[in-house]
Amino acid sequence: MTDQHVPVRPEVRSATPWYFPLPEIHSLGNGLTVWAYHLPGQYVLSMELVLDIALGDEPDGRDGLATMALNCSDEGSESHPGFEMACRIEDIGAAYDGSANWWATHASLSVAAPYAQQGLELLREIVREPQYADADVARHQAIRRAEVDRARISSPALAAAALREAMWPAGSRQFLSASGTAADVAALSPQDVRDFHRIWWRPEGATLVLAGDLPSGLVEAACKLFGRWPATGLSPTRVAPVAAHGPSAVQLVDRPGAVAADLRIGMVTPGRRDEAWVPLQVAAMAVGGLFSSRLNMALREDRGFTYGVQAGLTAGRFNGNFSLRSSFRTEVAAQACREAVELLDIAGKPLSEAEAGAAIRYLVGIAPLRYDTADAIANQAAVLAAHHIEPGWVNDFHARIAATTPSDASAAFETIVSNAVHRQEARMALCGDAETLLPALEAEGFDVQVTAPTM
Repeated sequence: MTDQHVPVRPEVRSATPWYFPLPEIHSLGNGLTVWAYHLPGQYVLSMELVLDIALGDEPDGRDGLATMALNCSDEGSESHPGFEMACRIEDIGAAYDGSANWWATHASLSVAAPYAQQGLELLREIVREPQYADADVARHQAIRRAEVDRARISSPALAAAALREAMWPAGSRQFLSASGTAADVAALSPQDVRDFHRIWWRPEGATLVLAGDLPSGLVEAACKLFGRWPATGLSPTRVAPVAAHGPSAVQLVDRPGAVAADLRIGMVTPGRRDEAWVPLQVAAMAVGGLFSSRLNMALREDRGFTYGVQAGLTAGRFNGNFSLRSSFRTEVAAQACREAVELLDIAGKPLSEAEAGAAIRYLVGIAPLRYDTADAIANQAAVLAAHHIEPGWVNDFHARIAATTPSDASAAFETIVSNAVHRQEARMALCGDAETLLPALEAEGFDVQVTAPTM
């Protein structure tokens, strides 16, 4: 082989620093704020309206009303009822979606840049003047009932419902499904949905997120269009929900004859604004968020109890939440539960440099891929807006992650998670064959309560 055929090794340069973009911000007189993210080259635009609606705003006995109002909102408007609205959406190739979460309702629309103005007007129409026809509400009630029927035969769904009820006191909105129970959803009327929209879909406290290669004049048009939305004067007080306290028995949901058992462990933690949040993220990733995490290596690779274990943190407006989930063969489930609990106690074995380093590299390194589209940027911005977090939080978060030491991460996890496990205040729910699991769990030292969660 001559020298001219020898491949030349490419030059490898250091990665350029990546930052989450910062928006252009406009505060409107009616209480609505616009966050505009100018992202050159992103020609599919994302428009997401974040409404200040908490699930606790639903009237008593009308759980699921916020979800119903969102799900029916694009079925037709006063100007374009029924099929006409579907044609409007299809004509510009738009996609409308959304969700009603604990602290906000998200109504989002994606559209190609050439149709940006039409998309903006369409979003305004869907949000401001939904028709809520009787037939549409009835259809979505039937869809929700079908979802509940599926959940009743789903082991993971039953375990998750049992854990939720163990974590929150009975009577609180957090105790029930975000989308409502079958009984409450069945009791809703179209007028209930219309009244909820009239009262709660308002500009005060709302944020409109625009992300993409925004055409010239679009931001100004958005401010003008949504600035005409009359304020209602409604300004509710939001307070942090209070979790259930004290030791708790393992909640066991019976599925006779099941060959596997689904495990859920959870606890309420401090939220994003707490100093422990960042090191706790690193620790949670090292303990259960990576394939190489302690939980996964011990229970999957070493013991062969499961196909995988996942654990991690999520945040709300006030609190955070640590959760663990997995599925085990019935005959080893009780032993696996005991070992999982023991692995969550890191007091005697703090995180090593290698464990913390792997977690930090993942959390920081995945960001450019995680936020590589306008939709991803808009979704993250919408979450920040819903939780009243400043737009620059993501960059501060990554900088603090990179500076976290193994001792910082270990201390945060031990103080919050391991101590809760010691005090038996970490909640545990299991769904499987109670005839087999109940004596096995008791033999492992667990106090067990057979339960049937509200669905």
